[in-house]
Amino acid sequence: MAKRWLIATALLLVLSGCGEDEKAEPATVPVPATTTTEPVAAGRTATAQAAPATSTAPAAPRTTAARKASEKSGGVSGFVAVVQDELPEVAVDHRDEELAGLAQQACSALVAGKDAGAVVAGTERFGTGEADAHRLIKLAITTVCPDQDRRLGEF
Repeated sequence: MAKRWLIATALLLVLSGCGEDEKAEPATVPVPATTTTEPVAAGRTATAQAAPATSTAPAAPRTTAARKASEKSGGVSGFVAVVQDELPEVAVDHRDEELAGLAQQACSALVAGKDAGAVVAGTERFGTGEADAHRLIKLAITTVCPDQDRRLGEF
């Protein structure tokens, strides 16, 4: 019996010393890449590889100059960026694809000549209030369908 205790004690001493090497460093684990899907022309989607995350700090808010550059570059991605900047309470509840679809829907309704009330109602079905619906439609006009800028005053 004493021999078993001696062996058990020796094993405990040997094993307790594991992992205390002063030169040991923690393992570096890579952050997995994420993908995003962004609608493009004719209903097709393009998948882009996002850069791996390197920090847990929140992204800095977009500057006015950056927002204006997005508006000028236009398109659906410009719309999504501006909504995220100017209406974060709306953007937080919806995926980028949903926001893009909203802009495309609003622009399609405007091009079809629908009255302002119908366009606003369609936007409100997205889950926004009337004031946010008006702002979203204005943003869609300035970024996605600037050819409808003559209708800005309706919203």
